[in-house]
Amino acid sequence: MSSNQPGYPRPAYAWYMVVLLLVIYTFSFIDRQILGLLGPAIKADFGISDTQFGVLTGFAFAVFYTAFGLICARYADSKNRRGLIVVGLFLWSLMTAASSLARSFGSLFLLRMGVGVGEATLAPAASSMLADTFPKERLSTALSVYSMGIPVGSALAFIVGGAVIDFAEKLPDIDIPGYGLMGGWQKAFLLVGVPGLLLTLLMFTIKEPVRKGATGTGKPIPVRDVLRYFASKARAYGSICLGVSMNAALGFGSVIFLPFFFVRYHGLTPSDVGITFGLISLITGPMGLLFGGWLADWLYKRGRKDAHILALMSAPLGFAIPAFTLPFIADTTTAWVVLAISNFFINSPSGVAFASLQVITPNQMRGQIVSIYVMCTSIIGYGAGPFALGFFTDYIFGDEMKLNLSFFLLALITVPVGIGAFLWGRKAFARAVVEEEARLADTTG
Repeated sequence: MSSNQPGYPRPAYAWYMVVLLLVIYTFSFIDRQILGLLGPAIKADFGISDTQFGVLTGFAFAVFYTAFGLICARYADSKNRRGLIVVGLFLWSLMTAASSLARSFGSLFLLRMGVGVGEATLAPAASSMLADTFPKERLSTALSVYSMGIPVGSALAFIVGGAVIDFAEKLPDIDIPGYGLMGGWQKAFLLVGVPGLLLTLLMFTIKEPVRKGATGTGKPIPVRDVLRYFASKARAYGSICLGVSMNAALGFGSVIFLPFFFVRYHGLTPSDVGITFGLISLITGPMGLLFGGWLADWLYKRGRKDAHILALMSAPLGFAIPAFTLPFIADTTTAWVVLAISNFFINSPSGVAFASLQVITPNQMRGQIVSIYVMCTSIIGYGAGPFALGFFTDYIFGDEMKLNLSFFLLALITVPVGIGAFLWGRKAFARAVVEEEARLADTTG
C-alpha cells in the first residue's frame, strides 16, 4: 500500500494504529490466559477440582465480559472509541495486578470478573476504528494483523509465565506485611498487570477516526433495531457466531488445560510447557492468522462473496485430524509437532471473523453486532470450553488421568458442528455481502 485512498488516513499512520492496537490486544490475552499456566499451582493452593478451575478460567471472565459487551458496544457505535479503550485497558490491567493479592477461590473469581469487564471495551471499539481506517479490500489483512494479539498474547502468557515460575523457584517468597507470603503465581499476575497500566498513555498518540458510511444523527441505533437487523440476516450472522464459537471452545479450552495435559501424560513441568508451547504459538499463531486474512482477501478480490466463510471453514478442516490424534500420542516431540499444526489452523479465523461482520454490517451497528458475536464466542468458547473439559474429566470419565479422553470428546463435538455451521450460512452470507455493497453504493452515490 503505497498511497492512501480518498477518505482514509496515510498508510503509515493506519498501520501504526494496527500495531498499537495489536500490542494492547496482546496484553489483553496475556492477562486473560496467564491463569492457564498458573493452574497447577493455583489448584494446589486453593484445593479445587478440574471443574472449578474450568469455571475460574472460563465463566468468571466470560459472563461479565459479555454482560458489559453490549453497553460498551453501544458507546463505541456513537461516542469516542479511543477513550473507551483507554478506560478499559486501565481497568483490566489493574484487576490483573490485583489478582496477585487473591487469597481464595472466591476472591480470585471476583478479580477475574473485573478483568472481563475491562476487556469488554476492546473488541467493539478496536474493530470499528480499523473498519474506518482501511478500505474493505485491505480490511481482512489489517484485522488479521490486529488479531495476532490472540496467539502472540497466548504465547507470551506461556513464555512469561513459564519464565516467572522457573525464576520464582530460585528465589524466596516475599513476605508482605498484612498480606503474607507472595509466591510464584502471585508474582506472575503482578508482572503482567503493571505494564498494561503504563500502556494506556500510548493510546493518546492516535486520533478517533472519522466514521464512514454512517447515517442519521450519529446517535446509537436502538438495541431492538440492531436485533431486528441481526434477525433479518440470522443465517449469515448465526453461522459466523456458532462456527467460530466451536473453534474457540476447542482452542481456548485446550490451551487452558494444556499444562495439565503435558504434566500428567508427558511428565513435563509447567515451566517447560510454558516455554515450549509459547515459542510454538509465537510462530504458528501469527502465521495462521495471516493465512486466514490472506485467504479471505484473495477470494474476495476474485469476486467470491462467500470468501470470508470459506476462509473461516478452512480452520476446522485443517485442525480436525490433529485435534483427534493429539490426546493419544505418547511421544512428546510428536505431540508438540501435531499441536503446532493444530495451533496454526485454530488461530486462522480470528481476524477473518471480525472482518466478516464488518462487511455485512452498517457502520452505526458494527459495535453492537460485534458485541453479539463476542457474547457467543465468550460464553460458548471462553466460558464453556474450559468448563466442559473439567466437567468431562470429573463427572463423565471420573479420573483426572483421563483428561486426554476429555480433549477427544470436546473435539468430537466442536469440529463437526463448526463445519456444519459454516456450510449452513455460506450462501446467506454471500447475499448479505451483495446487499451491503449495494447499500453503500446508494449512500455514496
